[in-house]
Amino acid sequence: MSNQDELLRIEGIRKTFPGVVALDGVDFDLRRGEVHVLLGENGAGKSTLIKMLSGAYTPDAGRILVGGEETRIHGAQDSERLGIATIYQEFNLVPDLTVAENIFLGRQPRRFGMIDRRRMEADAEVLLERVGVQVSPRARVRELGIARLQMVEIAKALSLDARVLIMDEPTAVLTSEEVEKLFRIVRKLREDGVGIVFITHHLEEIAALGDRVTVIRDGKSVGQVPAATPEAELVRLMVGRSIEQQYPRERADKGSALLTVEGLTRDGVFHDVGFEVHAGEVVGIAGLVGAGRTEVVRAVFGADPYDKGAVKVAGTALKGHDVVAAMAAGIGLIPEDRKGQGLVLDQSVEENLGLVTMRAATRAGLVDLRGQREA
Repeated sequence: MSNQDELLRIEGIRKTFPGVVALDGVDFDLRRGEVHVLLGENGAGKSTLIKMLSGAYTPDAGRILVGGEETRIHGAQDSERLGIATIYQEFNLVPDLTVAENIFLGRQPRRFGMIDRRRMEADAEVLLERVGVQVSPRARVRELGIARLQMVEIAKALSLDARVLIMDEPTAVLTSEEVEKLFRIVRKLREDGVGIVFITHHLEEIAALGDRVTVIRDGKSVGQVPAATPEAELVRLMVGRSIEQQYPRERADKGSALLTVEGLTRDGVFHDVGFEVHAGEVVGIAGLVGAGRTEVVRAVFGADPYDKGAVKVAGTALKGHDVVAAMAAGIGLIPEDRKGQGLVLDQSVEENLGLVTMRAATRAGLVDLRGQREA
């Protein structure tokens, strides 16, 4: 590899937060025209690393080199100037603006001091054609589905003439057809010489798209291997133990079921769903996007109604569509949309935790705030 082929190099990056070492001596490099997969469990440090490159965080130690020159990235403008574009799992788009306005936000073409809307929309149309998405530049972003939002983000990155494109879990909520379309675009960008940092938890995508893999575990880079490395070895590097240890064999002495779901049906959404969950057991619910997985667990928790069937905890049937009854029986739900359905973002961690226990902590109409704070 010549030095001209190297777009990006990270050496010995360290980042700490109060009480936590997020990154501890991470090394990583990216070449022109390659897809370099960044692999690791949740909490391994991947998000912290890409936030260093997007300018959200600055490292405590180590070096970042772009095009062979050491640099400091103090914000998003620095990152864009260096040709680095980041597409986060949670899109960075303004819902009430049009597609064209989002693509060129803060960089709108001007004529006689005014925004040249005609040129902006024409330029946006060229970019949208390049990523192969059929959407009007004048459409409001809030009207678009997830797959099209993804393509708008890629078009926005292309408008920056990015040499380095970071993609954080881009396939997490796409159908198989949408994933293949995304892969075609990524391969075309690779042919154009763009270096792509690709973060995924879907191991089968690595061999299909990647060139190299860097594995991060507990804030450290623990290995760099070819993308063709067997999945079992990738898992071993990622979690520090073999896949047989990660998924132990089913126990014979499971005992009676803690949770029983029988014939659960909601017309037009899911039909005759049944399963059991025993103590000490992890039961997976698999299916394509739109198959009804999320809707089933919301119905079990009482957040959504169902037409037929039963949900039982330790053999006792629960009242349907009753979150309070489900919580009282010991059922908890971590929703798919953490920000929209799981948290109140303008409140503190303490206040969010307190919302769950507020009923139990209330006496004579007053909440025991001190007790909640201690808890």
